[in-house]
Amino acid sequence: MFDGRLDGSSIFFMADYPTFEHDVLVIGAGGAGLRAAIEASAAGVSVGLICKSLLGKAHTVMAEGGMAAAMGNVDDRDNWKVHFSDTMRGGQYVNNWRMAELHAKEAPDRVRELEAWGAVFDRTKDQDTSTKFWRSSLSAASSRW
Repeated sequence: MFDGRLDGSSIFFMADYPTFEHDVLVIGAGGAGLRAAIEASAAGVSVGLICKSLLGKAHTVMAEGGMAAAMGNVDDRDNWKVHFSDTMRGGQYVNNWRMAELHAKEAPDRVRELEAWGAVFDRTKDQDTSTKFWRSSLSAASSRW
């Protein structure tokens, strides 16, 4: 704050604000930020989380588009290898292939993990998690988004 003096003798002072100390500070409370905070907390460190909106109202939960994961419950041909191939093709093969492979292999477990934590996904008619199958290599008419 500024005390209003214009003669060069101004005194700047700060209002009293609480101070918090943490081992890890996560900025952003969307899916990635919350996941990072959970992982850091599980490692036994003190975690602070800063978000610009109400907790739980981040873009991640508002997107409503589903998630790309080869769950194999919409089309039994769907698997991590198909997902990996489609991811590489979608990135015109300039992707980091190892990251694409890890994503394709781990995405179903991450979806199940999110559900265990309370995330809500659309359901198929059989009440399985719907990841809105999008990859065109299995069906030209399919659409995840």
